[in-house]
Amino acid sequence: MLGVQIDGAVGILGVCWVRAFCCCGRGRGVCGRLVLLLARGYVWMGVFRLNVAYLSARVASLETSPIRKLIDLVGKMPDVIRLHAGEPDFDTPLCIREAAKNALDCGYTHYAHTAGLLELREAIAEKAWEDNRVEADPETEITVTCGGFGALFATFLSVLNSGDEVLVAEPCWPSYKGFIRLAGGVPVFVKLAPPDYALDATSVQGKITERTKMVVLNNPNNPTGAVYDLPQLQVVASLAREHDLLVLADEVYEKIVYDDTRHHGFAGVPGMHDRTITVNSFSKTYAMTGWRVGYAIANPQITGAIRRVHSYTMSCVSPAYQKAAVTALIRAQDRVQQMVNEYKERRNIAVEALNRVPGLRCVKPHGTFYLFPDIRGLGLPSAILAEQLLTKAKVATIPGSAFGPRGEGHLRISVAASRGDLVEAVKRIDDFARRLPSGVD
Repeated sequence: MLGVQIDGAVGILGVCWVRAFCCCGRGRGVCGRLVLLLARGYVWMGVFRLNVAYLSARVASLETSPIRKLIDLVGKMPDVIRLHAGEPDFDTPLCIREAAKNALDCGYTHYAHTAGLLELREAIAEKAWEDNRVEADPETEITVTCGGFGALFATFLSVLNSGDEVLVAEPCWPSYKGFIRLAGGVPVFVKLAPPDYALDATSVQGKITERTKMVVLNNPNNPTGAVYDLPQLQVVASLAREHDLLVLADEVYEKIVYDDTRHHGFAGVPGMHDRTITVNSFSKTYAMTGWRVGYAIANPQITGAIRRVHSYTMSCVSPAYQKAAVTALIRAQDRVQQMVNEYKERRNIAVEALNRVPGLRCVKPHGTFYLFPDIRGLGLPSAILAEQLLTKAKVATIPGSAFGPRGEGHLRISVAASRGDLVEAVKRIDDFARRLPSGVD
């Protein structure tokens, strides 16, 4: 009974009941069911206690993602306008769904190569060149993974040793911290300032030590919506070359940019091809969050390591879903642009409305489908404000503190919701703000 402690005679009696249960045909009949209930009762009362010493220190040190906690909580609450989740509200485009159905009918129901279907890797290579001017060999430099999560996890496990430091711009998506720690690394946060959250040489240079191995660059950025321009990327590239660093470029929101903003793939910056691991996903761009298809592009040495890790953790991605991803790259671009155009209109509506709420200030983000309004004028910490908006106004948001100390004083609000829901949500936020004690800006 690995990892279980037994309390005295009562515990021994519990073990006897469990054995009796096994002898009663594994719960068949009245006797078996009664013994099962009694045994479960003793487990519930703590007769059997998990010995925490059997848990790994890496896992024991992790906290559940604050975003995941809120998603689970909101899922149980009725009549809530959900502006918290990081996923499109659109259904996956029809041509992609039809491609998956056809693939299943054609027998794509077996194991696939760990690296992914060659057809998909070739389509990704073509996309990388056309969109980012990044050359990638589908045979040796591209791995299809179980979502962007799979690509990130495999990358960190592939390149980090115990104690290696990883620079992450803050505010940041909280899962980076968990991934890095699981791989034995140490997250080091580069604190950026509102409202533009620009990268600069001084802020990055000041965090580099002899233990620094990697910089994580999320562009466009979750949660701020910032899109780093070419001069900012060149600053990071110069420091990476000077200090012999890798750069993980998380570019899952690359297609969701507005106002003639251009996204630059980091691996396309001169001199950065071999130092960059590009992580991307079909989830945000193609409204495929539940399909779990992503990919990593890296030099052959790192790609080989990513594939080994992926083979031990995920084995492979569903081949039918990979066939659907090929269709997404080839046939769904018009639908992607329609979704981005709609996000832009929703952004405009929500930003204008939020700026009429007393105590709030919101700048227009250039990318993603998130807003990151400044709520300091309301005089409440972001966690308390988010909780009260949820319980009193029935509007779900994410507190800025979930994205690190530099996120405090803000909320993350998703515009991946209908225009009607956005208008009603801001109305509820406005009503809540006006009922707060006087003295609000």
